[in-house]
Amino acid sequence: MAAPAITHWQFTSQRALSFACFVRLRKAGLDMGMQTENAVKRLEIKKYPNRRYYDATQSRHLTLEEIRDYVQQGYDLRVIDAKSSADITAQVLTQIILELDTAKLDSLPVPLLVRLIRMNDQLIKDFIEKYFDQALKSFLDYQQQIEAQIRRTHGLPPLFPSVSAWTKAMLEPIASALSPRPPQSPEPLSPAPAPQAQSPDLHTLVQDLQRQVAQLNQRRAAKKPARRRRKSR
Repeated sequence: MAAPAITHWQFTSQRALSFACFVRLRKAGLDMGMQTENAVKRLEIKKYPNRRYYDATQSRHLTLEEIRDYVQQGYDLRVIDAKSSADITAQVLTQIILELDTAKLDSLPVPLLVRLIRMNDQLIKDFIEKYFDQALKSFLDYQQQIEAQIRRTHGLPPLFPSVSAWTKAMLEPIASALSPRPPQSPEPLSPAPAPQAQSPDLHTLVQDLQRQVAQLNQRRAAKKPARRRRKSR
């Protein structure tokens, strides 16, 4: 008995189903690839008391220079103290800057560093969350502008100022706002003007006026009639 012929509708449905399965499998493969890439881009590192670092993600020991290289390549990392299980990522990143990238410290104004040392932990945390997030976003935008200009000029030196100059321009107003203002000294009072001596002409004019007033008073007194005395009855 011959097999039933496949109709056009059945053939179209099978093709549509196969295509849908292919799309789902491809999407699942891309998602797995992205998850694998994201997993590779994140490192879990343990620090031991002998200053040795162990990458638990790749099961290998690391040096501080290698950790710096991973950060520059775009890896996210989390460093845990092997003894206390405390998160010391910020301390390790600071150590990288202090030991391997000391030139970047020149971008930080001295008043800002002094105020950070003097401030307590909570104020520093609030300050970082309030100002540095915005400064970092502006810095990333600035970096993108530099890269775009380099691409347009085919590798010519950019017209933008250096990163160090940009950082100082961003942080110096913050540092000056944190620095205590010196007490303003009161402005010296201007001395009172010395009384000017009367000139000889002015003195003569005053004497003439006084003399004329006296003469007018005398004439007025002379013109007044004498009062008559009443006769007694």
